[in-house]
Amino acid sequence: MVERLPSKQNVASSNLVSRSNFFKYLQLKWDKYLNQFENFAVIDIGSNSVTLSIFRSSSKSKKTLNNIHSKKIYFGLQNYVNSSKDEKFHAIIKLMDIVMGMKKISKEYNARLKIIATSAMREVSKELDLKNIFLELTRTEIKILSSKQEGYYSFSGAIEKIKPKKGILLFDLGGGSLEIGIFDNKKIKDIESIILGSLQLKIKFFSKDKYTSLEIENCRKYIKGKLEKFYKYDSYNKIIGIGGTVRNLGKIKISNEKKQSSKNNLEITKLGLEKIIKMISKYDKHKLSNMKGLNPNRSDTILPGLLVVSEIMTKSKAKKLQISSNGLREGYMLRSNIDIPYF
Repeated sequence: MVERLPSKQNVASSNLVSRSNFFKYLQLKWDKYLNQFENFAVIDIGSNSVTLSIFRSSSKSKKTLNNIHSKKIYFGLQNYVNSSKDEKFHAIIKLMDIVMGMKKISKEYNARLKIIATSAMREVSKELDLKNIFLELTRTEIKILSSKQEGYYSFSGAIEKIKPKKGILLFDLGGGSLEIGIFDNKKIKDIESIILGSLQLKIKFFSKDKYTSLEIENCRKYIKGKLEKFYKYDSYNKIIGIGGTVRNLGKIKISNEKKQSSKNNLEITKLGLEKIIKMISKYDKHKLSNMKGLNPNRSDTILPGLLVVSEIMTKSKAKKLQISSNGLREGYMLRSNIDIPYF
């Protein structure tokens, strides 16, 4: 009996089936891999900006978060805090458009979404029922954090990244408020919130195209007065800073030094901070917007923000500031399902 060899057509057909099965196998493996993870999204409505962060984590635990997408829009809600009720309402309608756009992005990532808001929204919500307005127009609940909650979540995010080994002072500087607290014996405690933010100070003290020595002096006096009233902490050799102003300080430092520092575990000395403040104070706003390392959207608020940082370092007698890349959004995703004080 003569054995027949398979025809070219049959061989080709067999190869196609094998290839098809191989790709199905790869797809199943990929789907199984992706099913290990969940995507979480948080929209953070701050006094200066609105930020979307999308995180991917293991479905078994949210302890490890990887930021897979971010989007920031500078809106400046703090500018409307002292406006009329009608102006506030129109600002909120504009804000809704930003939130809806970010919500659409979170859906594309199949992410579980949470919306949080801080200082400026706390102020605006005194006149407007923002929770119901948001629920009606966006079909999503918004959580307006108390000042204590804001501090707790911000500090939780920073601690998860930096992991300090002993007691340390932390602060979170935003556009409308400043939160200060202590991490000691594995606990966050003594959180204090002060109406002292970078955008709030810009509106109050700086109106000209170029900074004047009188404006800077008056702003420093005001900050010192606020800290004298609320500051109740010990001295610390090193402190941890959180927030957009502090992170941008780190970028300015890296961009203006010959030997660049690592972005991880980034620190700046008090002397280094004062040099940057002196440099910024000499620039007009046009030149400042082109400064190396400075986000142009922060050109109006960077100096008042750094003056706050300077006075905190003076008050705490800190020689070094450690800059945290983590903060409120990371802390909220890690801790929002845990019972904490101040709720």
